[in-house]
Amino acid sequence: MPDLPIMLRIDGRRCVVIGGGAVAARRAAALRACGAHLTIIAPTIDPSLETTLGECARWEKRGYQPGDLRGAWVAVIATDDAGVNDAAAAEARERGVLINRADEPAAGDFAVPAHAHHGPLTVAVHTAGISARLAASLRHQLSEALDPDVPRLLELVAPYRVRLQESIADAGRRRAALRRLADDEALALLKAEGEDALLRRCESLAEQTPPPA
Repeated sequence: MPDLPIMLRIDGRRCVVIGGGAVAARRAAALRACGAHLTIIAPTIDPSLETTLGECARWEKRGYQPGDLRGAWVAVIATDDAGVNDAAAAEARERGVLINRADEPAAGDFAVPAHAHHGPLTVAVHTAGISARLAASLRHQLSEALDPDVPRLLELVAPYRVRLQESIADAGRRRAALRRLADDEALALLKAEGEDALLRRCESLAEQTPPPA
C-alpha cells in the first residue's frame, strides 16, 4: 500500500532523536528547522549535530534509557544497535509516540522524504525507501526547475488569504476568491509588473468582499 503524504506541524513540540550518527544528524536538522524542541540521546554525536544544539535543542550524553520518550510527540530511532532500537520502538508504541526508524523504515510510523523548503513552498520526493539517492536527485532537479517567483507569490498573498477567510461567509465565494489570490494571472502580473501591482490586485480582491454581517 502507498504511504499517505502528510505534513506535520511540530513547532514547539518535544521530539527525541536516539542516536548520534549521520542519519540522526540529518533528521535532527530537519526537526529543528521546523521548530521542534529537540532532545538528542547518544553517547557521542556527529560533528554536524553540534550546530543543531542551542536554546531549543539539548544533548543527553548517554545511551537510551526506558522513560526517555515520556512527553515526546515524535521520536527518531537511529542507533546501530538493533536491541536498543527495538526497546525504544516498544516504548514509543506504549506511549503513542510517532516513530521514524532508520534501520527498519517499514517498522516506523512515518518517513522523511527528500525535501527542500523554498519559503512557504516545500518540494518533497519519496521513493518508499527504495532509493534515497534517486529521491535526493529528483528533489534537486525539481528545486532547480522551480520558478523563483512562485515562492515569492505565496509569501506576498499569504496575509490576504487570512483576510478573505475571515471576511467571506459563503463557502463557494470564499473558495473562488482564494483561488484567484495565487492563480496563473497573479503569477503573470508579478512577473510583468512587480510586487506593487500584485499587492494592488490583492487589495482589490479584499475590498470587493463585503464584511460579515
